Amino acid sequence: MATNVEGMNPGDVRTRTEIRAVFGGSPQGGICPSEDMHSVNLYSDPDVGEQAGYYDGWLAEEDELGPVFEYTGAGKSGDQTFDGVAGSGNRAILRHAEQGRVLRVFTRVGKVPGSDTKTHRYLGTFTLDGMQPYVWRRVHGEDGNERDVIVFRLRPEGTVQRASQDVIPPAEHTTAELVPFQVVTAAMFQSDPATSGELPIPKQSGRKRSSTRKAAPNAETSGTFVVPEAFSTKLSLRAAAAATIAVRREAELTQAYKAHLESAGHQTGAFQIKVQGLTSTLRTDLYDATDHVLYEAKGSNSREDVRMALGQILDYSRYVKAPGQEGEPKRVILLPAAPAPDIYTLLDRYDVGVIYRSDDGRFVGEVVPKIDQ
Repeated sequence: MATNVEGMNPGDVRTRTEIRAVFGGSPQGGICPSEDMHSVNLYSDPDVGEQAGYYDGWLAEEDELGPVFEYTGAGKSGDQTFDGVAGSGNRAILRHAEQGRVLRVFTRVGKVPGSDTKTHRYLGTFTLDGMQPYVWRRVHGEDGNERDVIVFRLRPEGTVQRASQDVIPPAEHTTAELVPFQVVTAAMFQSDPATSGELPIPKQSGRKRSSTRKAAPNAETSGTFVVPEAFSTKLSLRAAAAATIAVRREAELTQAYKAHLESAGHQTGAFQIKVQGLTSTLRTDLYDATDHVLYEAKGSNSREDVRMALGQILDYSRYVKAPGQEGEPKRVILLPAAPAPDIYTLLDRYDVGVIYRSDDGRFVGEVVPKIDQ
């Protein structure tokens, strides 16, 4: 999609009235969909965000697909949601590709001289990250209460402005906070929820699906997520399809094992980690607070996935500390099937355990808690 529309280029500063004349949307609010202009306009105000406990902006650290812009969803108090009226703006972001709209980001820069009219700088057009469109994050709101917010991960689509003042401030200190585990929703995937049903190969296109099969209802949203073409192109269509299925399997596996832990009376959660000097926020897959065990889940038992999980859990576990628990947690990798025998030798070297799901659905491993019948 073209970035330069009606003379508005990334870096240009405009009032909201001027922006609406080009891209439509409502005169107020942070997330402003426009059906006529095929646009979802996202307004970021650094001052408002900081008071509400979050920052919007570029991550200083890029991944293998390039830069990421984090944008926090709608809802200034309480937990954010995709449900109902309160979640309508968040749904508009999530479904933008499905509905044929582009995301456009604006950040507030000041006011028109001699007036209270705010001005906004246009950053350009974006799309949601194809593998991880959003993450849940625990923040301390302006009322002092903790809450869960939706942080969308946006990828540039075309020319964008990446100004230094738009980079998220790095963490001043390293922190690891135990936070509630958040259920992954159907909206993170192209088709059926991760909690049930088969795992079909997703369509290899960013266009709206023509299939008559409907996504199953979900507690938060029944919307489908369309992988953008830019994502499929960078990873190749085959790799993008495989990666999407792996993420779905990982989510289903994590939720199933969490349910097993809780059936055994264990308390669960996850750790949200900020590392001094970095802008990214890390989040572990699953933590058993009862037995002080940290889990890293993967959607396959391949050597590549196990090696990735090994690196992640060795990294994360350094920061995990819990009241009443001594030292680092027990480290365990959660897999959908048993790995190759030599993988056990590798993991033993680093004192990392394995739990896998057997053909009959049971979880197998030394630290799997037994459920009293």
